[in-house]
Amino acid sequence: MLKDVFKNKKVLFIGVAFYEYHLEIIKKIEQYGAEVTFFAERDTSIKYGIVNRLFPFWLDEYQQKHYTSILKKIANKEFDYFLVIRGLRMPLSFVRAVKAMNPGITTIMYQWDANVNSPFLELEADYNITGEFDKVLSFDYKDVEQNPWIQYSPTFYIDEVKKLAHNTQNERKEIDFFYFGSYLPERYAGLIKFKEFADRHGYTLHSHFYMSYRYYLIERLKGTKLDKSLISFAPMSRKEYLALFNKSKAIVDVSNAKQTGMAMRVIDAIGTGKKVLTTNAWVTKEPGYNPEQIAIIDLNDIKLPASFLEKELEPSRVDYSLDKWLENIFVGSPSPVHTLNADLA
Repeated sequence: MLKDVFKNKKVLFIGVAFYEYHLEIIKKIEQYGAEVTFFAERDTSIKYGIVNRLFPFWLDEYQQKHYTSILKKIANKEFDYFLVIRGLRMPLSFVRAVKAMNPGITTIMYQWDANVNSPFLELEADYNITGEFDKVLSFDYKDVEQNPWIQYSPTFYIDEVKKLAHNTQNERKEIDFFYFGSYLPERYAGLIKFKEFADRHGYTLHSHFYMSYRYYLIERLKGTKLDKSLISFAPMSRKEYLALFNKSKAIVDVSNAKQTGMAMRVIDAIGTGKKVLTTNAWVTKEPGYNPEQIAIIDLNDIKLPASFLEKELEPSRVDYSLDKWLENIFVGSPSPVHTLNADLA
């Protein structure tokens, strides 16, 4: 099916340069015969960081220049698909320019953050772009529930994780719990509480808690107390993540309290049959939810059945592969019509 969708097609992809997931998406689309032109949704240099943190009132102007530069680079190209993941402060004028340059182009927006964290709904007129897209999808249950014209689509696991599903049962499990994530205050507090729980019950715990050194210094200057021994100032490589993931009986997920969608580490675990402890109770809405595999925990009162880690499970029959994600995104019906930008036409 995806071969029929992508063969000899050209895709303009603007999205988050998030670890290597954007590269995996590009590689997979190109495997099915398309040509992909990718641009990060924002300048990823230190200059952007300075503007964002110290001069936020310049951010819109800075983003406008970024998107203007993209228009210049694609001026002589034609595209069949326009895929946007998030689209931070993407101007309405930019989206309309892309569509004007490519009559008949199929436009798709996907959100893998909640609107409350990264606003994309009901923005001011110059940035209110959702009405320009044929399909708008999100991984966040609450955003979809509150906006029926948004289609639900969970994120995905990459092919390397898919391969683990076939051999993870044979791997010796040396670690009871693997706590993996980047710094958020609630995640750090959760790590402290979960470490106490693991020590108290004799569980082995491996944690990798990433925080940039610059961010660490800012938090320390603000007076935040942090145990440096629990923090890593370098992100974990994919190879190391997969190795530790495979050696662990369960993944601990302390979700961002402001989002309701499943984190990618939860998708990885469900897809391989690995146990999950998560603070995100919304996961019970997922077709792949299995209470024998996924335990909802309260960090203030962590409880776990004694036998929870013992029984090994088969990988979920629900398909969370990158191929399936692309089918959800590119195949099927468009989103229900909504006319948020009708007054601007």
